[in-house]
Amino acid sequence: MIDSPQKNLGHGGTLDAVIADAITIDDSYRHLSDWVAHRGGNAQLIVVDNSPPLLAEGSVVARYSRTVDRPPYRLIEDETSAEEEQAGK
Repeated sequence: MIDSPQKNLGHGGTLDAVIADAITIDDSYRHLSDWVAHRGGNAQLIVVDNSPPLLAEGSVVARYSRTVDRPPYRLIEDETSAEEEQAGK
């Protein structure tokens, strides 16, 4: 399982850095896809990402929203509600 592969990308501050990060993400997803298809055998790969690149669109199994009227809503408690729950205890 790979969680938030883009977490530290996109913070370069310049257009060149943003473009480089987009290429890096595409290359990473392409590499993972190729690995699973050719050498992964019976491997299962789970990637949790807020904004997967377009080339991964065909592999997206589920999307969750932060909007109650757009289900499925919230897979994991968000930071605000978790803090509110802790404060209420």
